[in-house]
Amino acid sequence: MVAVVLVLAVYLASVQAQLLRVRNEEAFPISPVLFSAFFESEIHFGSEGGLYAELIANRDFEALGRGQVPGTNGTRAPVKPYAQDGLDPYEPAPVYTDYRPWTGIHGARLATDNSTHPFASNPTVLRVKTSCLAPPCLSGVQNPGYWGIGVRAGMRYNFSFYAQTGAGSMTLLPILVSKKGYAVAVGPYTAIRGNWTLYHGQLVASQTESDAVFQLGTSDSGTFWLDSVSVFPADAVAGLFRRDIFDAIAALRPGFLRVPGGNYLEGTGPRTRWNWKTTIGPRQARPGHYNSAWGYWVTDGMGLYELLVLAEALGTQSLMGIYTGYSMGQPYMPLNESAVFVQDALDLVEYANGPAASTWGAARAAAGHATPFGLNRLEIGNEERLMAPDDYPGHYRIITDAIWKAYPDINIIASGRWGPNITGNPCLTGQRCDMWDDHYYRSPDVMATMGGQYNDYNRSWPDVFVGEFAAHTGDHQTLGAGVAEAIFMLGFEANGDKVKASSFAPLLRNVAAVQDGYDLINFNTSQIYCIPSYAMQIMLQKGHLDTLLWYREYDYTNLTKSTAGLKKNSIVIKIAHYSSAATTITVQLQGFGAIAAAGTYELLTSAQGADAQNTLDQPHNVATVSGTLNTTLADSIVVQVPAWSVQTIHVPLLGLPH
Repeated sequence: MVAVVLVLAVYLASVQAQLLRVRNEEAFPISPVLFSAFFESEIHFGSEGGLYAELIANRDFEALGRGQVPGTNGTRAPVKPYAQDGLDPYEPAPVYTDYRPWTGIHGARLATDNSTHPFASNPTVLRVKTSCLAPPCLSGVQNPGYWGIGVRAGMRYNFSFYAQTGAGSMTLLPILVSKKGYAVAVGPYTAIRGNWTLYHGQLVASQTESDAVFQLGTSDSGTFWLDSVSVFPADAVAGLFRRDIFDAIAALRPGFLRVPGGNYLEGTGPRTRWNWKTTIGPRQARPGHYNSAWGYWVTDGMGLYELLVLAEALGTQSLMGIYTGYSMGQPYMPLNESAVFVQDALDLVEYANGPAASTWGAARAAAGHATPFGLNRLEIGNEERLMAPDDYPGHYRIITDAIWKAYPDINIIASGRWGPNITGNPCLTGQRCDMWDDHYYRSPDVMATMGGQYNDYNRSWPDVFVGEFAAHTGDHQTLGAGVAEAIFMLGFEANGDKVKASSFAPLLRNVAAVQDGYDLINFNTSQIYCIPSYAMQIMLQKGHLDTLLWYREYDYTNLTKSTAGLKKNSIVIKIAHYSSAATTITVQLQGFGAIAAAGTYELLTSAQGADAQNTLDQPHNVATVSGTLNTTLADSIVVQVPAWSVQTIHVPLLGLPH
């Protein structure tokens, strides 16, 4: 036996050596979608103000002061925890004089107006009365975007707006202006005249600025009306998605993308739930809705169509959430009044998959996607807590019966274990469940002990999608938390006969909107950073196993976890170690024959210890390092395991004797 030493940085003294024995015996295949992603479309301004590349906040003037207003630090409209005056619980009443964050510039007087509009579905527009007392001043409107607008020198920005004038014509100039007042991107002079008309063009950026504002002004005195004012960077992916955030998600290579939520799917009632039918069609005509789950107005620019396009652009599939008739804290809609939700589910699948000649397939084709998306996964509800026969089990039954009758091959995931008693869950009472969805939010110290969470799982129960998990304690976005999550995730592999999919939550956060949070990808107007768990998840996905091998861990503590498996023609070994003391693991390979003369490793750790973090100023403070494992033929590898670390080792095989 020839020992091979993998040389890695070790920061603290070693504890007792440990043994990992790996045998050339396949245990079971690993699901190709084990490492997936959950994108709750609107939480922490992750879409509007983030991935959805629109730069103008309250572009359609329909927010009317409801909830957290982007670009402002003002007070919020009051809400009631119960329904009243036609509003859902926790839904504020509109303030019809509130057009924030828009402001007038150079003497312009602003007012909301719903007596005229290009779209009856979102009737509020902005009336602008200009008064340029000393031309060539620009009197008009200003918008700060989502806590600033990021501008890059050389980039083009596509603008559009609907406008009408009173008597005569006016000439407007769209520009992006720095906080110091100088123009950083300028568009063409645009003449407007008469009734509602769509105007569009490009602004060209001459300078880089992280905190610009958008202005639309004129040297003319008079009155004009605005609606649906929009600015998108020309490099937006698919014309929709902010490129750096999209690229960060794409690097995860998710097996599928769960959308749209989450609590966002449910809302707190029928007005505030995610109703996909109001999120399709021309974006200028979408009514928008109040996101009561997370406390702000959304234009629904990131609608059903955009979510399907997002998954396609990422090279993956959607897992689409289906509303059951349950909203947070409310009773279920009676079963005899729930046929509309059944039909909504059927129509959603037809929208995604139907031929272009079908009713809803035609709506998809009109949006620009004549071919079907191939949606093949649905999740019925989210964190359902009421298990009486006429509550979740009854709603699950009527929805799934209809879906499987029309689409028998669609995979359906049920709400699973997330806290409340699961007695009566349809998955336990004889109904078909392809998977169910478990959720775990724990502290790092607790999650680090959960590598065996599914060791004793009842194998007669459904396959598992761990649809939400995180090792969070407030805003502590630490390496230690990422290591704890790695231990938990390696437990998914170790129990891959039943755990078939997983996704971290939440995914995205605008740091200006939400100062405290434990989200995977964080950003402002022009910068982005990811927490250490992000690098860990990319590393595990790179080493995604085809098959788990038989292996045993000897002398391990419950704060160290390993797995071993095959990926094509290589052995892949993964190790997560949640401890302030380094250790040594001897890996014994049994029955594999010859291995290649060189392997590779990738390691995530930090000399700063468990509390090491990334920030906007230091986005790569905690990052992986990689290297080459040089060896001759061997059946034993001695691995030095640093404190607070996660690593993967790839050992190419020259043969796989059986």
